[in-house]
Amino acid sequence: MIDHVSLGTRRYAEAVRFYQQALLPLGLELVRDTGAEAAFGTPAQWSFFLYPVGDEEAVTAKGMHLALGAASRAAVAAVHAAALAATAQDLFTPRERPDISATYFGAMFLDLDGHRIEVLTNAA
Repeated sequence: MIDHVSLGTRRYAEAVRFYQQALLPLGLELVRDTGAEAAFGTPAQWSFFLYPVGDEEAVTAKGMHLALGAASRAAVAAVHAAALAATAQDLFTPRERPDISATYFGAMFLDLDGHRIEVLTNAA
């Protein structure tokens, strides 16, 4: 399975602040920021990284999105609310999606660079 994910950003300092707020409800914190790399996760597991990229470099791709697992429906809603408060663009609000599965509950937003970020749970 996937151990960690890295995203490029043209707005590095803003993206670091954005993800500090958006990932906190999942228990993920900023564990290192060198200015050339920001690492988020827990002290034991760094799982999400941001890297600055130049204007000439692509940071998103059609069809690509990142799905983050949450422990509860409340955590899904909290991440979504935190992301919107940090200026994310809503793609779909927290809700059940029986077209995906009988237990799916999730939300999706665009971050500052246009990355599609999903947060979901299968918990009741």
